[in-house]
Amino acid sequence: MSLFSLTHLSALLRQPYVRARILGGIFIIASIPLFLLQEELFLKLGFTSLFIGLLMITLITERTTSQYLSDAQVKGNLESTRSIIKELNLKGNAIFLPSSSTRQTERMFIPLDTKQVKLPPLDDTMVFSTGLDGHSMGISVPPAGLQLLQQVEQDTSFAEATMDTVEETLQSFVGMNLASKLIVKKTDQDYKLELTRPLFCSRHDHCAQYPCPTCSAVLTAITRAAKAPVQITDTIHNGKTTTFHFKIQGDDKDASV
Repeated sequence: MSLFSLTHLSALLRQPYVRARILGGIFIIASIPLFLLQEELFLKLGFTSLFIGLLMITLITERTTSQYLSDAQVKGNLESTRSIIKELNLKGNAIFLPSSSTRQTERMFIPLDTKQVKLPPLDDTMVFSTGLDGHSMGISVPPAGLQLLQQVEQDTSFAEATMDTVEETLQSFVGMNLASKLIVKKTDQDYKLELTRPLFCSRHDHCAQYPCPTCSAVLTAITRAAKAPVQITDTIHNGKTTTFHFKIQGDDKDASV
């Protein structure tokens, strides 16, 4: 078995809902020989074991997972932010900014155009950059997946991750059924992020500017690993897979973060 498969399996087994399903399956399997004994006591034990197993597989695990994911999606304010992007006629792709001495959490900067971007000195309160100080015009908003990432980090921390280890750490998203597959690759020109079946992915025209909560949470986690601005250069939808091409702007001497 490959190291990637072992890492993926380890990430899955750390998730409470996976352990509950495994235990539920054991209860169901254990009920089978009890039914075969054809005695009243064993039949009662068999029905009890079967009921507990089904309860653990269906009700207990699924409701908890769906509830917090739905809450995270609502908090993302996805459609309202995309409406602002459309009304302001912003053309540039998103730049994910790491936390800093002036920002307690990660933010996104969406520039007015696609020309070379000179980032303004953004903090937690600045929303509009007018460009009067020589920096690029645009808006600064929290990532749609910030709350979702905080939920994922209750089990997995990205604080110590690097670009060499981030793909392994990101398998927690797969373990939580937020995506069925997740790959990060270094190419000659940039990095490539591939997500298969990302939850909440709307395949919208503005994915490169304001990604959905799941894709945004993954990109924010990558920003934490890069510890530098991450700029989306392209987004491709191919069947069930969403691909982001991005560059790490840590060496961009013109950027002000």
